[in-house]
Amino acid sequence: MPRSRAKGFSLKTQIYGLVIFLGIVSFFGTLLVSVDHTKEYLNEQMSSHAQDTATSLGLSIAPYLASEDIIIVETMVSAIFDSGYYAEMVLTDTDTQQVILSREAPKTVDTVPNWFIDMFKLSPPTRESKINTGWRIAASLSVTSHAGASYYQLWQYALKASAAFSIILVISLVLAYFILNAVLKPLARVEQQAIAVSKKQFNINKKQSITRELNVVVNALNIMVDNVQKNFNSLTNQAEKHTQEAYIDKLTGLGNRRAFDSQFTHHLSEIDDDSIGTVILLELASLRDINQSQGYQAGDAYVLQVVKIVKEAFEQFSEFTFYRINGGSFIVSIPLPLSLCQDELQKVITRFEQLNTEEYPNGFAKLVSTSYKKSDLLKSLLISLDSLLTEQTSTLRKPEYTLDKTSGLSLGLQEWSTLINELIESGRIEFLVQPVQKCELKEQEDEHSAYLEKPFYNELLAKFYYQQDIIPNNQLFAMAERLNLTEQLDIKLITAAAKLVKPDMSAPIAINLSQQSLLSENFCQWLTRFISENNQCRNQVYFEVNEVALLKDINLASKHIHQFKALDIGISIERFGTSLTSFKYINGLDLDFIKIDGSYIRDIDLNKDNAHFVQAVNQICHGLGINVIACHIENENVLNVVKSLACDGCQGDYIQAPKALYVS
Repeated sequence: MPRSRAKGFSLKTQIYGLVIFLGIVSFFGTLLVSVDHTKEYLNEQMSSHAQDTATSLGLSIAPYLASEDIIIVETMVSAIFDSGYYAEMVLTDTDTQQVILSREAPKTVDTVPNWFIDMFKLSPPTRESKINTGWRIAASLSVTSHAGASYYQLWQYALKASAAFSIILVISLVLAYFILNAVLKPLARVEQQAIAVSKKQFNINKKQSITRELNVVVNALNIMVDNVQKNFNSLTNQAEKHTQEAYIDKLTGLGNRRAFDSQFTHHLSEIDDDSIGTVILLELASLRDINQSQGYQAGDAYVLQVVKIVKEAFEQFSEFTFYRINGGSFIVSIPLPLSLCQDELQKVITRFEQLNTEEYPNGFAKLVSTSYKKSDLLKSLLISLDSLLTEQTSTLRKPEYTLDKTSGLSLGLQEWSTLINELIESGRIEFLVQPVQKCELKEQEDEHSAYLEKPFYNELLAKFYYQQDIIPNNQLFAMAERLNLTEQLDIKLITAAAKLVKPDMSAPIAINLSQQSLLSENFCQWLTRFISENNQCRNQVYFEVNEVALLKDINLASKHIHQFKALDIGISIERFGTSLTSFKYINGLDLDFIKIDGSYIRDIDLNKDNAHFVQAVNQICHGLGINVIACHIENENVLNVVKSLACDGCQGDYIQAPKALYVS
């Protein structure tokens, strides 16, 4: 499920914040203490200066005061006062207490900001000296220092101290940054390793730090990652060995008869009632002669040549499946009517005819084909193909199909292009919903009612309407992919589905994503813009991606999956196991769910090989933290087996059949 983002601040941010906070506090604290200390010094200096002036000036004017020469006294006082260092000078007669002479200067200080004056109040002292005329004290002289010069000195000191302390602070913070960065860098690597583990990426951190405790954590995490990786490799090797023995032809790497029976039977059960597909039987009539005349190595080369021709012809069909059901017999299944894959079939026939030489006494290869629909039985289809092969060699039968309840839709490429573009522009969509429930449920009186609990998510199944008729999804998306229009269809689906997202939803919704959208840079850019405009979709939407689409370009798909997860969109791989390839590709993919293909589930209570396969998938995925879903559960026996194998989720008509939800 989409991961919730880690909350809180990183340790690095907290430590840097603490260092900066302490640095700033230290800066201002030191500055304030220093300025305050200087203020006290200036107060003492003003006091001493006022006392010295009062004493020296009193001695200087005493002779003139005795002779009552007030003009000279006034001149001498003014000369000293006008120096600007004094706020007030007062000469007072001791006997009468009358002021003989007074000088006072403005107390404002223009060169220093008022806020600084208010913050650091200076107390200009007043000092007094007695003036003697003979043995009599004739007057007293009081001198008050002016704070202006001291404020200016204090202000200049504060500026210089601020500059010096700022430089020290910056240098200290820079040094602290590099020191902390060196100390915390190993911790960042541990964090990245932990994040990688949460994304199912198991990387070893080989670098050690100088911190002993951190090295203990690193070593423990490395051991855990190494054990998980070893366990994953061991389990995947066992699962691959079992899969190859049970379902894969060793020479060609194609699915064998057992894989064909299981997967094609399941395919018939899940297609729409109106869907029409094509099944082709290839017979290498000369294989036995080649083996006898030229040896088995030549026979193997013959088989591989046929496989290459068929794959090259049908590689554009993502849903194309190819099986080797016995030595010289192959089955090809395409979910499209014959009329829409006729050109590719003709290419194969033409190539076979070109290779018809004397080297192949019974011809290079024989090919017959027929159509199938949901109601057909596998046994009947194989009998029909065998009959065609007996009756005529290299026959391409092309029945005509029209739109009705049983025959499906048969159109040319241009007609399909017009239809799909009209659907994208103005087509009507009906959504059905089917939940993916948890296998481990609370006990209730009615066991079946337990599945009313909150599911993992609700899968949306879309039906497209064109002129009041339902377009079969298999044909629609197969043709849209062929015409490079599935990306636009996906955008229409996602836009419509986003309207269903509500804060009070019982569970997130899941939407099937096509191969073209998964591998498209343009789609990723559109999705980023769409999610930014529809934040309600975060943590409320899953994409279900077909395994075959994922394996088309695993590196590009992995890149885009990580982009989806960054948008808080969950990822589920559906039809897991149909490709019959190695499971190792899931290591490193940030997946939430793996949905095992229904071909392994539908008869799991009767098929031990399928049970072993599901058990192996569970062990591998649970080791990676991925939930496993068993789909197409149709009865209680299958459900019980699935639960006993420790699957996490279950889906199917037995749990809950799809029900109508919304029409756009």
